[in-house]
Parts: sequence; structure tokens; C-alpha cells
Amino acid sequence: MKSGKRLVIEAVTVPLVAWVVIWLFLYIHPTSSIRRGNFNASWLITAVVSLFLALAFIALILKRRLRKSGHTDFKFKELPKVLERTNPENIKDLTSGIFRALLIWGAFSSGVLINGPGKGITLAIDFALVFITVGLLLIVSMVILFMDVPSMFYESLTGKRLSPIFKEILLISLVSGGSLVLLGFILSHSGASEIMVFHSLLKFYVNRDLYKNLLLLSALNSLYGITGILILPRRRRLGLLMLLMIALALIPLVIKIFIQLHSL
Repeated sequence: MKSGKRLVIEAVTVPLVAWVVIWLFLYIHPTSSIRRGNFNASWLITAVVSLFLALAFIALILKRRLRKSGHTDFKFKELPKVLERTNPENIKDLTSGIFRALLIWGAFSSGVLINGPGKGITLAIDFALVFITVGLLLIVSMVILFMDVPSMFYESLTGKRLSPIFKEILLISLVSGGSLVLLGFILSHSGASEIMVFHSLLKFYVNRDLYKNLLLLSALNSLYGITGILILPRRRRLGLLMLLMIALALIPLVIKIFIQLHSL
């Protein structure tokens, strides 16, 4: 079995090498949107700085996981040695997240390569804000309807208890809902709509019916998580009934939101 250190190195180097090969190919064979002049110092500095930020975030997550696994009081420079001694099973589930994080870094760097540092970073922030406020909210609703509710029926029929995700649902819903409220507060002030990073979000705020439905969706998702955490363990039948009622209320709301998004 591969050591924990080797698993992490592979998760980092594979996407990193893949992006370098793609950019090298584009440098040798430029396209209409990516010319050799795009590979300038500004792009390189942005890519390198963002890479170090991504690697620092990865190291922080690894350090937190290793501390939970019993490795305490070690410095960042000791991380490779600690990974070498760590049971690979303790960090195996993190490698896919590391892989995706570097894929996102490469996509961000490619966006900067195409649009330049100023516009590229603006577009990346714009996309991230839309994903946090709207994308995550819809993803959580889909998880509830297509994964969590069926798993409850499976558990009721078989007696096998599956891993609950109510805390994750509540946390993500609160973050998305809080972001929507903050968005409304910011965009209600004159001049905020002219800021480039809010241009995509402005469409969701101007459509008041859509904005209210997104807030309601956040509230229902949060209520689903709270019910699973506080009521289900104490009064199982009541908790299951409430969860089912919330899920049923989500269905027409999600459909309506998707229709509204399609008409934007």
C-alpha cells in the first residue's frame, strides 16, 4: 500500500503536471484566444502566487486531519515526515479533494491566461460568489431530494444506518443564505452594482421573486438540517415526518427556481 506521503504527492503532481503540459502545448500551438503574448510575467506571477495559496490551504487541511488522527504539536516543515508515518487510510479520502483543488487552480490560472490578470481574477471572484450563493444552495437541495431522502427510506426498510449529513447541509445552507443576505445589503447601496465582481449576482438580486425564492430555499434547507440534528435523534417518527414534509416543500420550489434561472 502506498504511504500517506506518496498519496499526497501524487494528488498534487498529477494535476499540476497536466496543467503544465496543456499550457506548454498552447504556447507551442497558440489559438485565437490564447496567444504567446498571453504567457507574460503578470500571468506567471498570478499563477505562482495562487498556487502557493492553494498549497498552503491543502497543507492546513492536512495538518487539521493529522491532528485529529493523533499527531499533535508538529510544525508545517515536519508535515512530510508526519505523512510518511501516517496510516494512508486516515488521509486517503482527502486526496480527491486535493486533486480537485489543483484542478480549480489550473482553471483559474487558465482564465487569467485568456483574459489577463485583472479581468481573469474578477471573473473568477464573480464565479465563486455565484457558486457560493446559488450553486451550493441548489446542490444541497439536490442532495436532500435524491440522496438523503432515499437513504432514509433505505434505512427504514433495511435497518442499516447510513452516515448522516445533516450538519453539512445546515452549514452550507447557512453560508449560502448568509451570503444572499449580505449580497442584498451590499447591492441595496448605490454604486455597488457598478462593481465588476457583482455583475452576475446583480441578475439574481434584481429579480426579486427569484431572490426571495433563493432565501426561502436556504431557510428550508437549514430547517431540514436542524430537524435532522435536534429532532430526529430524540423523536424519530416526528423527525422523519418533518423531514419528509420539508423535502416535499422543496420540490415545487426547486422546480420554480430552475425555471426562473433558465429565463434569466
